Amino acid sequence: MIIQIQRFIYDLIIRLYGLGIRCYAPFNAKASLWVRGRKNWQKLLSEKVGHGHDTCIWIHAASLGEFEQGRPIIEAIRTEFPKKKLVLTFFSPSGYEVRKEYNQVDVVSYLPLDTKSNAKKFLDILNPEIAIFIKYEFWFNYLNTLKDREIRTILVSGRMHENQGFFKPWGGLFRAGLKSFERFFLQDKRGEELLLGIGVENVTVCGDSRFDRVMKVRQENEELKEIKEFVGDKKALVVGSSWQVEEEMVQRFIVDHLNMDIKIIIAPHEIHSDRIESFSNECRWPCAKLSTWKGQEAKVLFIDSIGKLATVYRYGSIAFVGGGFGSGIHSVLEPAVWGLPVLFGPNYKRFQEAKGLVAADAAFPIQHQEEMEARLELLLETDEIRAEAGQKAYEYCQGKAGATEVVMKYLRKELDKKRI
Repeated sequence: MIIQIQRFIYDLIIRLYGLGIRCYAPFNAKASLWVRGRKNWQKLLSEKVGHGHDTCIWIHAASLGEFEQGRPIIEAIRTEFPKKKLVLTFFSPSGYEVRKEYNQVDVVSYLPLDTKSNAKKFLDILNPEIAIFIKYEFWFNYLNTLKDREIRTILVSGRMHENQGFFKPWGGLFRAGLKSFERFFLQDKRGEELLLGIGVENVTVCGDSRFDRVMKVRQENEELKEIKEFVGDKKALVVGSSWQVEEEMVQRFIVDHLNMDIKIIIAPHEIHSDRIESFSNECRWPCAKLSTWKGQEAKVLFIDSIGKLATVYRYGSIAFVGGGFGSGIHSVLEPAVWGLPVLFGPNYKRFQEAKGLVAADAAFPIQHQEEMEARLELLLETDEIRAEAGQKAYEYCQGKAGATEVVMKYLRKELDKKRI
């Protein structure tokens, strides 16, 4: 009875959420994309998937961050099962709009709102043989419908924490939803302990598949000739996914070290031409943008396009990753895998990989400008200390890789039976 009441409340909240988004859409670009992306979804999805198809593998990610967690697994499935139809769905526009042309799957779509009716219609169209949810995306009408249809469902790169509804006294509906999963592939032992505490035993701890992703980027060893030419034989500070606060800190560092013979590469998290222009006008060093740089004199280079940062780090000596003075740091694994010591602001403790790098003496949280400058001076001027921290960063990434293969062993067992 309690769970039935909770389901009623859940369905009501979902419908109110959808109504709220539609009301907000005329005033907000992201909400507008969310609404427009789901318009006529049945017709569009049927056209994309194709009529009379056999089955598919459905992978769902909430947004771009979750997609990156699952990306190594998606690409491993594509490599081993090239004729399987892969359908990737997103809940958020920030995932869909960036990856809607992703060529390692057959279909990229928004996930319709989690109502009972939508779940049934959606699964009627897809007819998946297996469903893969990434990290901590749980939609209970979809999960219940998958269970009712006996469709194998797994969670990969899963994260569990005490504040989730599963572990609260009132969380009966949430715990019931977990029964839809055949297997949980989790990032850490703490998640396993939490699930065991509520009687869920179908758990495998295999780590974070993002380590596999960055290791693959390093192994591919892509070359960016312009970046290589810009850096030359100088030491380079790569400021990755920066916000204005990090850029202002770099500006002050330059003022305090006008005679330092290094290069600086800045890849803003959000590319705003006016902000780049303002920085360049105020900077005491010559600046350039990658899109227009033709070899002219410059000591600061802005990466004014997306998709290059993970490889740009290859040419760096030290990384300063943005977000740590705001809501949370961006990827620290991308520079670490190239053997770069990593600096970031104080807001990093929600990120296990950052905490791991700090514990390994491969990353250094900074609280303020003076600490940032002192740490950079030490690392730039002392080759031995910089090299040791960088080696520890790489070894940390190397030692954590392997989650993708654990998941693939399970999938091979299930999919080899029907290999096309």
